[in-house]
Amino acid sequence: MGKTALIAGATGLVGKSLLDQLVGDDYYDKIVVLTRRELPSASSKVRAVITDFENLESLSADMQAHHFFCCLGTTLKRAGSKEAFFKVDYTYCFNLAQMAAKTATCEHFHVVTSLGANAESVIYYNKVKGMLEDALKKLSLPSLYIYQPSLLLGERNERRPFEEIAKFFSNLFSFFMIGSSRKLFAIEASRVAKGMVVTAKKGLPGLHVFPSRQIEKITTTKD
Repeated sequence: MGKTALIAGATGLVGKSLLDQLVGDDYYDKIVVLTRRELPSASSKVRAVITDFENLESLSADMQAHHFFCCLGTTLKRAGSKEAFFKVDYTYCFNLAQMAAKTATCEHFHVVTSLGANAESVIYYNKVKGMLEDALKKLSLPSLYIYQPSLLLGERNERRPFEEIAKFFSNLFSFFMIGSSRKLFAIEASRVAKGMVVTAKKGLPGLHVFPSRQIEKITTTKD
């Protein structure tokens, strides 16, 4: 019998690609998608659940999954304030992890944060990501996987001029980057999603942290 996956954030770059990959993978029989708005039906395997991420307790019956994938995230600009950003990138993610920790079927929890995540950072974005990582490590999760991508490549529904410029230079100079410097350059969102699927199916216990360079490695290395 196949596994049940649960995804939060399936409309973002990584989450959308992750959903597509899970739908096409026979390893998973069912996919529960927690969403704040209706989603087009992707497959008979997929069940979308309209979700209030501030009240996940009411959805405990819908959260009986083996693998939890948290791809929730926004930007300060889109959120409109630090408080609104914190709610999505910390509170909602932490609430989901808390529920996963209480769910008997949960085998592991996967979360996308960011390269440079550090609770002591002077950059608010990195600070919140670091705070989230620290908080998740304290929960009683059977296994925790943290993915720290650099700038994400992929088709967005909105324009982000700064990211477009950064992507241009990333692609221009990536050929010349070697060693640890490669971790600073952009990575395809689909590759991050693939890394999540690869590691989920291996199912190693404990804490695992994958910065961009490591994500590239696990998605190119043959078993």
